[in-house]
Amino acid sequence: MISAVRSTWVAMIYLFIILIAIQFYLAGHGAFEFHNATAAGRDAGWDPHRTLGDIMVLLSLLQLLLALAARLPRGLLIRAVGLFVLMVLQFVLAQLGDSVSTRFIAALHPLNALAITGLVIGLVIESRPFSPIPRFRPGVSPEAIRST
Repeated sequence: MISAVRSTWVAMIYLFIILIAIQFYLAGHGAFEFHNATAAGRDAGWDPHRTLGDIMVLLSLLQLLLALAARLPRGLLIRAVGLFVLMVLQFVLAQLGDSVSTRFIAALHPLNALAITGLVIGLVIESRPFSPIPRFRPGVSPEAIRST
């Protein structure tokens, strides 16, 4: 049972790194849509980025619950908690961009995105021993992979 939960957590972390790349693309899309003359058009350009960001906050909670259920080693568990905390902070920073008085704080949103990206890359690397795919496990010989 623990092995299946760990494999699910690994899959969630791999999904997360893909979603981060999509988020960067959608942020670029929103930024280049900004030249649109109407305010509604500018806001609509950011909608996909905003929606996926909201989904990613929920996925970060799910990965944390999976990490707890998987009984991951302490270091990975701390990083899983860190991912959830940074995602909640990312959500809060995005909300602060709506007010002129808090935009200087909201400007930390892209820097926090870089921190999230680094953390998830580290999680991808450190999750390899729990991967359900043998070729992604360190120390597994090519012969062992071919025989399976």
